Amino acid sequence: MNNTKPKIAVTNFNMITFKQFYEKTVVGLIETIFMDGIGKVQAKIDSGNGAFNVLHGSNIEVHDNICQFNTINNKTIKKPIVETITINVGAGNFEERPVVEFNIKIGETPFDNVRFSIGDRSNNEYPVLIGKDFISNDLDALIDVEGTDLFNKKIEVSYE
Repeated sequence: MNNTKPKIAVTNFNMITFKQFYEKTVVGLIETIFMDGIGKVQAKIDSGNGAFNVLHGSNIEVHDNICQFNTINNKTIKKPIVETITINVGAGNFEERPVVEFNIKIGETPFDNVRFSIGDRSNNEYPVLIGKDFISNDLDALIDVEGTDLFNKKIEVSYE
């Protein structure tokens, strides 16, 4: 019995190039969102923000795990606090913020129980900031930094 393994000669090997196509959602740097209890709001999509999404709030009061605050569109909101976080607001300054949940829509797509910290954004151009965790985990989106309100538009993205 011959225990030698057969040898295989390869005379021609063609490299096959694979192209991978992924369907990805594309969002603009600014997206109009709808927030239950507030209405339509322009939000800045910010992949550099590693914390929670942020909603502008002033006159923030916390009593018995309920947060009441004034916000955009002349609304006064009262919501249960789901968490409290400490945010580095820059220059070594830290701020403790309540976190509440909102049901929102971007385009026609609903997202339930989205967490927002409440902070004073009166010096910012946009009253809502959408952070990278929501962008990557919930939207699974790419950001077109020159675009506005792109979420429901059909944009094809391919990778080679």
